[in-house]
Amino acid sequence: MKSTVIRAVKTASFLLLAISANPLMAETTTDYSLGWYMGANIGMSATKIDEETITQNLTNPSYTDHNRNLGYKLFGGYAFNNYFALEGGYFNLGTFDYSLTTSGGTLDGEIEVMGINIDAVALYPLTENFSLFGRVGAHYAQTKDTFLSTGTISVADNNPDKNALNYKFGAGVQFAITDAMDIRLEAERYRINDAVNNDGDIDLYSIGLTYRFGVTKEVVPVQKVVIVEEEEIIIVVTEPAAPEKIKESITKKKTVILVFEDIHFQFDESALSKEAKSALKKDISQLSENPQITMLISGYTSEMGTKEYNQKLSERRAQAVKDYLVEEKLIKKEKIFIIGYGETRPTLDEPKPGRIHSKAAKANMRAYIKIIYN
Repeated sequence: MKSTVIRAVKTASFLLLAISANPLMAETTTDYSLGWYMGANIGMSATKIDEETITQNLTNPSYTDHNRNLGYKLFGGYAFNNYFALEGGYFNLGTFDYSLTTSGGTLDGEIEVMGINIDAVALYPLTENFSLFGRVGAHYAQTKDTFLSTGTISVADNNPDKNALNYKFGAGVQFAITDAMDIRLEAERYRINDAVNNDGDIDLYSIGLTYRFGVTKEVVPVQKVVIVEEEEIIIVVTEPAAPEKIKESITKKKTVILVFEDIHFQFDESALSKEAKSALKKDISQLSENPQITMLISGYTSEMGTKEYNQKLSERRAQAVKDYLVEEKLIKKEKIFIIGYGETRPTLDEPKPGRIHSKAAKANMRAYIKIIYN
């Protein structure tokens, strides 16, 4: 980036020419963090069959059971933002069976469980592609029991079934393979009432894929132009000639805007890095000899988080720069003013605010310094 001197009259004329020659055209983009999605999971279902209840009042029974099976679910949902979605679908937890033998006869039992559910899903993005999520909801399940007995063992109903409303919950991890497709690993617990009035839990451990349709938005590209006041100079401090330009500008009593490309912050942090401190100490030390300067430090954030939280975070970032400059005796405290702009005035637009490690998000986690000659 080259340093630039722009006079207000010339800038205004250029803007009028640019707008008339290049009208902004509307474009469309798809935001995959919002809107409808669908998916499917498959895995292992497991339960604990109540052997004690089944074998009570029987003499020396021989008992075996199969308490694991294949389970799956099909679902659809709607993501309201990066943190919350509603999801509903169909599940089949498979069949479980047992067999027992006594001197008086045999008994074979089987239960099959299927149903529909609706869940509230809370997500927490850890990186650009990786998220944790939890769910809680309700399901309406049908249980079908089948009994086959011989000898003196008998049951009142060989094929009972029952429909019941109950709760479920779960947690998992999600990884974005592409903008539209995720892979999930999750564990869920379904509370079940079977057809013979027994209560229990069935767990489903599964892996699955989701496909997000997203929301198509019409976007007008934002042409970001800085109109600089008369006799203002923008200087990028990483330029080789920056120190000389800073001294020259101050000597000529011009307002200087310094752009520090190295003053960026980690997500949700306001601490200065070693690189940022080094850049500040090197470049601001040139100005400490001039008692007539005033400094305005502006703090900014990415779009991740609430507006209220980001406003306070941006103020803390600006304050961190001020504290360091005062601590190092580079600028007097009364000569420094700070302001926070939160997530407003971004350097780059963030089409996916939840992607905290994107180029746009990192560019917006910054501090901006303006030096004013009084």
